[in-house]
Amino acid sequence: MKPIRRAAPSVIGIDFAPASIRRSIARTGLWAWLIGTAGLLLCVGAAMIASELMQQRSALKSELRQTQTALAARALRQPAATQLATQLATSVAQALAVNGAIAQLNLPWRDVFESIESATPATIALLALEPDAKKQLVKGWAEANQRCDDCLYRAVEKAGFFRRRAPD
Repeated sequence: MKPIRRAAPSVIGIDFAPASIRRSIARTGLWAWLIGTAGLLLCVGAAMIASELMQQRSALKSELRQTQTALAARALRQPAATQLATQLATSVAQALAVNGAIAQLNLPWRDVFESIESATPATIALLALEPDAKKQLVKGWAEANQRCDDCLYRAVEKAGFFRRRAPD
């Protein structure tokens, strides 16, 4: 028969000290201290990152408020600028129209008409004169009693009698 082996008696830790922080610290193992320290460092790092993110968020919020204020001010000024641009465009168009009218009025039409009428033979009737101040031209319509007179008038015209003349 074999001898029966009995397990060595395990050590029973009997501690009659009252529960306290000092007792808990003394009984805490090395791994617990390492894990606790690592956790504490992670919490401190997370708190620092959160603080920095809060500052950035605050700065972005203030920048957003400033941008919104600037856009609101620009929106208030924009209709005035658009209105001014429309007025200027209208003013430019009006100025061009006025300048065109003044150019037509400044030309001595009576003298032009009299000089063309005096150059026209009696057998040809001057029907109309149409001035074009922009191109500085005068278009004329005439009618002749006889075909020969009409041909003569066209020949005079082609010869350069009614060409553009430089201003004096």
